[in-house]
Amino acid sequence: MPRLIRARRGFSITELLITLGILGIIGLIVSRLMIGQQRFFQRTNEQVGMRRELRSAMSLIPADLRSVSSSGGDLTDFSANSIQFRAVIGASMICNKISGTQMDLPPLDMARNTLTSWYSTPMEGDTAWVFNDSLSRGAEDDEWKPLRITGVTQSATLCPLSPYLDAALDAGKPRFRITLAGNMGDSVKTGSAIRFTRSTRYTLQAQSSGAWYIHRSEYQAGGWTTPVAVGGPYAPPTANGGGMRFAYFDSLGAPINSVALSRSVSRIDLLLRARGQSSSGQFGTTSTENTDSLAFRIALRNRQ
Repeated sequence: MPRLIRARRGFSITELLITLGILGIIGLIVSRLMIGQQRFFQRTNEQVGMRRELRSAMSLIPADLRSVSSSGGDLTDFSANSIQFRAVIGASMICNKISGTQMDLPPLDMARNTLTSWYSTPMEGDTAWVFNDSLSRGAEDDEWKPLRITGVTQSATLCPLSPYLDAALDAGKPRFRITLAGNMGDSVKTGSAIRFTRSTRYTLQAQSSGAWYIHRSEYQAGGWTTPVAVGGPYAPPTANGGGMRFAYFDSLGAPINSVALSRSVSRIDLLLRARGQSSSGQFGTTSTENTDSLAFRIALRNRQ
């Protein structure tokens, strides 16, 4: 029998066009959803990053500023978007007073006590604040006397007979000899407290990428160190502060705008405005910036 050949009917042009149109609409919807999801996750990641940077700044800057004694002259310069002050880097006590300009300090890792502690070893150019108990019984004339450090050396043989050290357990541990530019005075004795400060400043500066970051620098060995970025990116500075805005007030809440009145500063308000990349916004429109902010107040110590 002859083999029957059946004709196969294919898609018409109309059907193909309709199918392609439906697939195109579905593809457009899927692509919009994917782009929207990508922007959502990118925006979320930016928000997490900005809040992390704001928390870092909140833990770093107030910790430095709370140790500032404005009445003692620690606040040396300020503006709406920068601040310069003497930050406390550590404290100790005199285990042996050599002369009016030299003193020895205990080691950092004493076996029975902790009498010396700092996050950075004092160096030439830092300030040693020596507690002068004066000669009277009262505290009306007691003072912290600031003296510039001109030299710091280490030796395991200093303070050999000090009652604060254990002769056996603390043997061989390095102690510190501090040389000062001025005389401590006769009222400063062995056992007197010492604290150390170093000039520090925070500024808002642009990176090579054009983004603005908070930078921290210290005054060491006769000059300012290279500023180190400690947080960002933030909004660029403006006349009122921009991404990092400081405001200064006295004990009655009146604003202070002159460095000449720095000893009257009792409170510092700080507003931070973090800025992300231009990664959010609706599909097909101009993207918008991701921003967040944080404000807090810092009460300074030793205010009368």
